[in-house]
Order: sequence, then structure tokens, then C-alpha cells
Amino acid sequence: MAQLNNIRTVSVPSLGKLPLSENPGTFTPSGQKRQHMAGRLPEDGGFKTTSAPAQLELNINLQAGIDMDALNAVDGEDVTIRLTDGQVYMMSQAFVTDPVGFGDGESRIVIMSNTSERIA
Repeated sequence: MAQLNNIRTVSVPSLGKLPLSENPGTFTPSGQKRQHMAGRLPEDGGFKTTSAPAQLELNINLQAGIDMDALNAVDGEDVTIRLTDGQVYMMSQAFVTDPVGFGDGESRIVIMSNTSERIA
């Protein structure tokens, strides 16, 4: 049976490694979106391309000492995502999209950047 890939660690320069919960979340690298454009005839159609930002949706454990203000202030940082199969991605100039809150020892954080790249 093949091993499934998942997020292993996430590091933010100003915070260090984030304490991920059992189900860490999802990472979508930046890329291209294609929108269908119809033509008068089927063969006249095509697509229009636009860029899609990288998005990292994480479930984190709210351990003692976690600075919520520092989490919410992440802006313009190079976030590193390591996957269980050894791949490493970097989100350049990343920022937190919504304020992070408290709840049941866990919270959800969404980090975005215009670009991401695979670095290993």
C-alpha cells in the first residue's frame, strides 16, 4: 500500500515551528487557474489563464506560551512547509488572512502568499 502524503512541519521565521494538531490541514501551492472561453464553434473555444495564490490552512494546538498577537501579525514572511515524503515548499512574503482565535485547545490559521516554490 502506498504511503499517503501530509504536512509534517510548518515554520515561520518570527515564530519557529508551529504546533500542528493531529489533522494539520491543507496546503495548495500557487499555480494557474484556467477559465473556459467559448467560441462560436467548439474548436474556436479556448481558455483564459489567471494566477492563483498559495494557501495554507492549518489546525494548530494552542499550547501554553503561544502568542496569538504574533500569529495574527505574520506578514511578509517566508513560510516553510515540509511534507512527510520529504518535499519542501516555501511561501514567499506570506501573510495571515483572518485573525486567529481561541477554542477547545485548537485553532485554525489561514496563511496566503502570491507565490510559492518547491525548494527540495
